[in-house]
Amino acid sequence: LLDKLMPKLDFRPDDAYVRVKARVAIVGRPNVGKSSLLNRLTGEERAIVSEVAGTTRDTIDSTVEFKGRKYVLVDTAGVRRRARVTKAEEKLMVDRALKAVRRSQVVLLLTDAGEGVTEQDVQLAELVRDAGAACVVVVNKWDLVDDERTDKLYRQARGYVQANLPPVAWASTLFVSAKTGFNAHRVYQAIDAAQEQHERRVSTALLNEVLQEAVQWQKPPSRDTGRQGKIYYCTQVGRRPPAIAIFVNDPSLFPDAYKRYLEGRFRDALGFEGTPVRLIFRGKRVREAGSNLPYAD
Repeated sequence: LLDKLMPKLDFRPDDAYVRVKARVAIVGRPNVGKSSLLNRLTGEERAIVSEVAGTTRDTIDSTVEFKGRKYVLVDTAGVRRRARVTKAEEKLMVDRALKAVRRSQVVLLLTDAGEGVTEQDVQLAELVRDAGAACVVVVNKWDLVDDERTDKLYRQARGYVQANLPPVAWASTLFVSAKTGFNAHRVYQAIDAAQEQHERRVSTALLNEVLQEAVQWQKPPSRDTGRQGKIYYCTQVGRRPPAIAIFVNDPSLFPDAYKRYLEGRFRDALGFEGTPVRLIFRGKRVREAGSNLPYAD
């Protein structure tokens, strides 16, 4: 009897059990065009589009196939500052959006080309960075830009976004119009590129080559006590996002500025565009690190 019934049942596997290329959260302030972008990417009216901010009250999951690859796109509610969230329903809406970010491999962070980068955009960028997700900054409503869209304008706009969104300055930037469809086809390419870097593994030999050159250019600073940080070697210890353990004599001797310098050198040499990179400083004695290290002194 079951064999006869199964062909007549409209069985659709849940998104959680569908093998997908990536789970992608679409986040941004209220009314920046998240639902419009979802509809453009899926080719269907799967989300309500309205000029009234806050129309989307829940996360909406959509499984989409593009060039033989399946993606789960999650349209999240517009995230406001918690101090401005007063209704219990809206608090639940925001919490669900934040959970969607933490459960996604890639985040599309939408901003408004007409309004520019706001304080709330920066707070969302910090959330994405802290979650460890890959990120693509999508500047929507590019059709509202009156200037002639020259290469110079793109470079200026990209520089503006990176300078004003420092938590995700490493993210790629894409200018689109969900309304007209301009550049929408490139969103999937940007997702694939960010995810590839997010899952990337680099050989220990190459990492140490980059690290050695970085130390030669700029040695760790000395403390007032006369103690100086010493770097022995590094190795990748994780992916999604890439995590690099750097073995040193004393992690407390390395200020944040020097850590940012090292991250910058790794990015300059190896790329990692679209993904955060975790640098983990671990203490290790010289005897444990080995006496034949080229830059232990």
